Amino acid sequence: MTTLILVAAGGGLAALGQFVFSFALRSRRRATALNLVACAALGLVFALDPPNAVRSVVAIGFLASVAPLAGTTLATIGLARDRRYRSAALFFGANVVGGIAAVMFGFLAWKSGVTLYHKIL
Repeated sequence: MTTLILVAAGGGLAALGQFVFSFALRSRRRATALNLVACAALGLVFALDPPNAVRSVVAIGFLASVAPLAGTTLATIGLARDRRYRSAALFFGANVVGGIAAVMFGFLAWKSGVTLYHKIL
């Protein structure tokens, strides 16, 4: 039950952030940048392997809610309805493939940094 409350708290903070910054994210490029940064941060959080409470609030509650793929899907459908199929495919692909790459980058950046740090010392 505590985990559910923590996830809800993180999601609530993300919803407030989306509401406050929604006017700044009108362009597709900004939305894509937000998705990629959130995905990289998500990979970093999972690489750090924090306690479950921190993971619940930060990773699952906040980061997964601040840049949901649902918004990307809605924007893609809007482009497709306007018969801008190439733009729709590029926009969706950049978010999905770029998001996966950003998660991997965040994870590997932390893990390789930790490895280098341990080798230096």
